[in-house]
Amino acid sequence: MKFKKPNQHGAWAMLIMPFLFGIFAGQFSLYHIPFIIGWFLVFFATDHLLLYVKQRKKQIGYVKMAGLLACLAALALLIVVNHQPVLIVFFLIMLPFGYINLMFAKNRNERHVMNDISAVVIFSIAGCISYFIGKGQMDLQMLKVFIFSFLYFLGTILYVKTMIREKKNIKYKWLSFSYHLLLVILGFRIHLLLGLAMIPSFIRAVAFYGKNYKPMKIGIVEIANACFITLFVAFYFMMK
Repeated sequence: MKFKKPNQHGAWAMLIMPFLFGIFAGQFSLYHIPFIIGWFLVFFATDHLLLYVKQRKKQIGYVKMAGLLACLAALALLIVVNHQPVLIVFFLIMLPFGYINLMFAKNRNERHVMNDISAVVIFSIAGCISYFIGKGQMDLQMLKVFIFSFLYFLGTILYVKTMIREKKNIKYKWLSFSYHLLLVILGFRIHLLLGLAMIPSFIRAVAFYGKNYKPMKIGIVEIANACFITLFVAFYFMMK
């Protein structure tokens, strides 16, 4: 068996932020512990499976590791599903988007924007699961968890594209600038804290454009920005 540590900095934020949003919007439950453990294991298992799928020279060790991690994930998530069986519906909704990721990996086209968006939808749904674990209901707050997660990570996709793969693409440049400005305006329309939370994202999208930063530096900045936004969103939900 072969274990590969995921090297996508943005993936860590997508794993943790929606999960925390769900807790802040709802409430903490002991069942959040097996859920986050299982969710991390699902991510690791999927990462190994996708790596195997896109390899030209297949290494079966990655499939074996994916299988082991998936079994461990199932054990952890069964605890949560046994407590709230309706959560199976959320996981089923994720499947079509996971299939899209699988197809892009098979075609070695993982950098396609639709592949990124599909992943964002999956992680945003995980935020809804986190909320439901604590509150046990589907309501406006849960919808906010999904929307906040999705909108933020969509902006991150555009920003990273302009910094790496599409740095010379003027359309992506203005799409990123406009989108981040729209997030600031929309944030202030909803609540002062959300508007303030979006300002650093807009600044970094504009100020860093055209700079030849290494992926590691871009990732570190994104982690710091994610922490900043998580803090403000936490205050927003706790004030509700």
